[in-house]
Amino acid sequence: MARLRQMLISRLEKIPGIDVHLWEPGRDFMVIDYRGKEVAHFHGNNELDIRLSPKVVKREGLTHAPNRIAHLNRKNGGTWLIVRFTREDHLAEMMRLLKMAIKLR
Repeated sequence: MARLRQMLISRLEKIPGIDVHLWEPGRDFMVIDYRGKEVAHFHGNNELDIRLSPKVVKREGLTHAPNRIAHLNRKNGGTWLIVRFTREDHLAEMMRLLKMAIKLR
């Protein structure tokens, strides 16, 4: 597992109610649940698909990562936001977005 992904998972696991796990055995698709409800999932090692809301996405001025590897045809402004993290200093923003997703659940 990539170092940044593992660092993010370690930070997430400190939040009560968070469970980071494989979607199903034998699949390399990892999801992030909060109290049994999915708030995000990984695409590869450096991309998250975070469940927010159209209202939050608009308020925050968020758009999908232009260099994303998944859901290339997905339009901006929906419930799910694809973000990439490629440096350690990106992890704070990932945590901020994931905490927003947790509050929405």
